[in-house]
This record gives sequence, structure tokens and C-alpha cells, in this order.
Amino acid sequence: MKDQEWQRIFRLPFKEAENFLKAKLNIPTAKWDDLWQAEHAKGFMSAGAMRADLLADLRQMVDKAVGGGKTLKEFRQEFPALVERYGWQLQGGGPGWRADLIWRTNIRTAYQAGRWQQFAEAGIEWLKYVHNDSVVHPRPAHVAMDGMVAKRDSAFWASNYPPNGFGCKCRAVPAYQDEIPLDGRSPKPSEAQIPDVGWAYNVGQAGEEAGYRALTAKFEMLPNDIARAWVARFVGEPAYERFIAGKIKGEFPVAVIKSADMAALGAINQTVWLSAETLADHLSKHPEIGLADYRLLPEIIDKGEVYLQKEGRLVILALKERVYRLALKTTGAKDRNYVLTIFSTSEESNEREIIRKFEKIR
Repeated sequence: MKDQEWQRIFRLPFKEAENFLKAKLNIPTAKWDDLWQAEHAKGFMSAGAMRADLLADLRQMVDKAVGGGKTLKEFRQEFPALVERYGWQLQGGGPGWRADLIWRTNIRTAYQAGRWQQFAEAGIEWLKYVHNDSVVHPRPAHVAMDGMVAKRDSAFWASNYPPNGFGCKCRAVPAYQDEIPLDGRSPKPSEAQIPDVGWAYNVGQAGEEAGYRALTAKFEMLPNDIARAWVARFVGEPAYERFIAGKIKGEFPVAVIKSADMAALGAINQTVWLSAETLADHLSKHPEIGLADYRLLPEIIDKGEVYLQKEGRLVILALKERVYRLALKTTGAKDRNYVLTIFSTSEESNEREIIRKFEKIR
């Protein structure tokens, strides 16, 4: 890599790290591995933080830190009051240790995810692993990787892109031209390079994944009533507003259907998704439906009158300030449920037609 290319990439405004964190959903968890590997790229959590209000306040502190508005010293000073206010029973250490862990883990993962995006946007093909020699107790595997150069799309970075362990201070940087292997081959991950438990993933690649598919397994493991309450909170978060505004691509979880609805659809999963493509098409056809309406999706699907339109497709009517008509479907494999459309109607004939033509489920 030439000097001017170095300057070009490191002069880029670093909003990518902030956007990576803003796209996360607050996920209550009992222990650190309730979210696993790539799930951490889409979910914000802290072990034992089960209350939504606690997570929201903690998230606000972390967001400010990643944006450069809060130092580690300030974070440490504010953290004990947060713990006391919510009666949070910390695991693994006291407030000082836990504050450090939360601050450093979120700062480093967001930073490296942002750097990964910058590498991609700048067309950087080769990266070099750099170990931080200031670590008091360095991991032998991380020391052994110091100076390794591999192509950005290689299997090496899929499992060893830093940080690859709690407290890891390693980083990846663009490789200079004379550091690139003459044979153009990237090193393959070996057993000696296995990351810490739960870190064998690339936070940058996971952050790029379309939508929140990494969290699907987590949503589907929850009891139906708890999952419905969870997803109802998601649509009130800033990430959902960014999704509706077109700033997050892919798919977003917007509701959880009840058992009776699953049976009517023949669906094997309970989560309902809204795709960015469907959203964009729908906004062009129904501009009168805005963010406030889309935030009603969990309630409409949960409390509306449900009718079977045809195999694999439901129509839902809900009366709020106005009548909403919503359609959702399950895929041919029955493993994904999607919102097809939502619009408001004041026509009684439209409502009567649905009641007359379709079988009522509930």
C-alpha cells in the first residue's frame, strides 16, 4: 500500500463505528454467552442486564462513548450510580472492572467494524495483523499472528479479525505493497490461531450482514409471550427508525405471531420480518403510512382480527384511530414470515368483504 493510500483511508470521517453501534438492538441477557459470536454484531447486551430501562440507560452511555463524547474515566465515574439505581447484580467482578470491560469491548468492536467498512470502501485488498505489545499478559496465539498478511476476503480474517477475545487490543491495518506475499496466497487459520471462546467471527463482516438474521435463532428460542414483548420494544428503538428511513438494509423483526396464527399459516417460526425492499415499495405506494404507523405493527398483528386469505397468507384488521389492513405471508419452506403490506382504510365495504370472504382465525 502506498503512502497516499494510507492517508486517504485514515482521513475518512469515522461515522462507521457509530453507525455500527446504532444498528444494534437492545437484547436483555442473563449471561455473556446468551448472544453468540456474530449475534453480538446486531445485539447490544451486558450480562445480567435483563431490564429494558437499564439496558436503555447503559446503551445511551455507550453510544456517547463510541461517539467520542465520553472518556473511560467518565464512564467509570457514572457506572456505579447506574448499577445502584437499578439494583443490578454484577457478574464476574466489581463496578470498576465491569465498567472497563463494557467500555473497552464496545469501543474496540465498533472501531474495528468501522475500520472494516472503510477498508472495503477504499478498496483495500490486503490487511496485516498487528499485535499490541503493551498488553501485560499477551496471548501466545495473538503474538504468533503479529505481522501476518492476508487478503481481506480470506478465511483467515473470517475467524481472526480483531478483536478476537475479551481485552484484545490487536488491530488490522492495510498492508504495504512490499509486505504482500509474492505468491499472492493468504495464510490459512490453524489450531494455534483459534480465538477466545465466543470470538471466532469477524465483527466487520457480521456488521455488514443484511438485516438481523444473526439474531433469528435467539428470537425463536424465546417463549411466545416473551418474544412478543421483546420485538414490541425493538420497534421503539432508534435502529427501527433508521430502518424505516432506509439507513439499514436487509430485514427487521417487527412482530411475533401467536400459536393460532402460526397454525393457520403452517409456519414453523414465530417471528415476522419486514424487508427493506418491501418497505421501499410500500412507502412509494402508501406515503400516508409513516414511522408511527409502522411502530404499530406488533400491536396490530397481536390484537387485530385475523383472517385466512389463502394458504400461507393472512389478512389482519385492526381498529386504532383508523382501520388498518395488513397482509402477511410465510415462505414456501414455512420458515420465514413477512409483512406484505399495511395501509389504512375507511371503507366499510372493504372491511365487510374481508369478513364475508375469508375464514376468521381469531
